[in-house]
Amino acid sequence: MPKRLSLFLPVILVSSCITVAPEISAAAIKDDFSSKSPGKQWFVCKRPENRFSFGDTSDGRTVMTSVVSPLPKIEAFHEKHTGCIDEDTKDYKADGDERSELWEASDTWTKLGSDVWYRFDMYVDKSITPTTGRFVIGQWKEERSARNSPLVAQRFNGRNFSVTVEQDNLAPGHPEEDNLCRVLIADQGSLASKPAGWPHGDKEPPPPKSIATLMSHTATDGAIVAADKGCAVGILPEQYGRLPDPFGRWTTMVYHLKLTPDGSALIEVWADGMRIGRTSGRIGFKKDDPHLRQYFKFGSYRDSAPFDTTTKLDNFYRGSKRSEVDPDGKLTLN
Repeated sequence: MPKRLSLFLPVILVSSCITVAPEISAAAIKDDFSSKSPGKQWFVCKRPENRFSFGDTSDGRTVMTSVVSPLPKIEAFHEKHTGCIDEDTKDYKADGDERSELWEASDTWTKLGSDVWYRFDMYVDKSITPTTGRFVIGQWKEERSARNSPLVAQRFNGRNFSVTVEQDNLAPGHPEEDNLCRVLIADQGSLASKPAGWPHGDKEPPPPKSIATLMSHTATDGAIVAADKGCAVGILPEQYGRLPDPFGRWTTMVYHLKLTPDGSALIEVWADGMRIGRTSGRIGFKKDDPHLRQYFKFGSYRDSAPFDTTTKLDNFYRGSKRSEVDPDGKLTLN
């Protein structure tokens, strides 16, 4: 396996219950995690601060369990370079973050801009506190992206569950160092209480502050949209419902994604069968090189924290149409 993170080509030869369609651009994948080993469509990002197990029994389910723990203090003095432990050489260089992530294996990644559906059940324990900072559990990234930030991220900052997307900051008059705009597209609260987008650089920013004086604006179809657009340009997040409290319980998430920076992107989000939001417009980053593929990662990604956090994943489905992830139509009600 190559040593550089951007070129991971994991090969895990195990039997599993996974079904992968032959056409990668429309690959249908499902996993109930009943096998004690990861299926061949997964890459396990092993690091000193994490551990994984598969085929665990939890609440009558078979699940993938990942745990992230505080890094030993000595790790802070290592050269910073994003990576996972190389299975062949055991090479590893810390990057200052703490992660316990399961990746889609690179031979299953889909072309950026593909019309793709995801469904999964996730469990997040109650370790995250109201004062906890950056905490991402589930993200979609672009291969060889122009930026470090994920295109879409499930964020759990301060015990608030939200979903954000990233775009190049095209707001007039923004500082040169604030070259990105993070846009809030789903939240446990009202989208009207926060700016639609807030500027930042490649370094992670704090979550946006609530603005209690803002009045909500209702779109023509009854959706709520932010009164303050902030730095968001060419994108419209519409809120139909609020995300549930995900801590200490199972939550079923469904995403319909078409991620493209050309202004025609689309994201639809459902949680526990409830329609949460629809976002259309410009998502992602311009680049000189051709846009390649996108991929999903699940598990904890955080700043250094003094506690363990356990996440679990079950009933993972990826398909090119709604019926492949929600055949009964009960999880994606309009």
